[in-house]
Amino acid sequence: MRNVLLVLFSLSCLAATVPVRDACGEDGSVVAIIQPSDAIRVEHGVVGESVPCYAVTLQQGGKTVRGYVSDATLPDIVEFERKRATESRVPIPEPPPAPAPAPGQKKPSEPRPTGPPFEPWSGADFKGRRLEIGGGSAKVTLVTFWSAESAAGRKAAETLARTGDEFRAKGLQAIAMVQPISPAKLGMYLDDMSMDCPVAYDRQGLAAKYGASPAKGTTLVIDSSNHIVAASANAAEIRAMVTKLLSSE
Repeated sequence: MRNVLLVLFSLSCLAATVPVRDACGEDGSVVAIIQPSDAIRVEHGVVGESVPCYAVTLQQGGKTVRGYVSDATLPDIVEFERKRATESRVPIPEPPPAPAPAPGQKKPSEPRPTGPPFEPWSGADFKGRRLEIGGGSAKVTLVTFWSAESAAGRKAAETLARTGDEFRAKGLQAIAMVQPISPAKLGMYLDDMSMDCPVAYDRQGLAAKYGASPAKGTTLVIDSSNHIVAASANAAEIRAMVTKLLSSE
């Protein structure tokens, strides 16, 4: 019993010596001392302080005192924190669903899904001209990985060149990325091919990096944000994707 009385006495003394300051921290001037009989209203917790600090209002001597306390053990502050913790667990209501389009009104198109990014690349073509992929250099970029010694690869490169000619004015960039081969041998193949687009050596192994098959002539379609949105060796699929992308730009 004696121990209980000592604890109660200590708590009452603690409450009686809690200062109310005009600012957070020990540097603030004391404007009041909280008494056990004072009714305290906790306005809010002060953020950005290294120790707990609360803005409070209390009535003393018929006057309203406003200030700050840094004692989180006060019963009113304990209750304030309890309520705040409870409220923070209340689930946030879901936003209302978007209204259905009116009759005859088109539904807004969904954002175009994008694939993995194609890392920015710069280099030179077979004739020494500078090339760049990325950095907003084109609305759509086609990169065809091909092998000069593969008939399918050569056909894919020729198709790429024709597609590049057709859509160049609309913002298409086409690059034929050939597997390393001697310049003399590559020149021999190019002499027999009907194509007018930049041809660059794939010296960094980009075909393997992006899962392309030079033997089949895989073409990557890269959008304006430099993401790969399609990869195929089917010329019809590539053309359809190019048409769709450039019509939506």
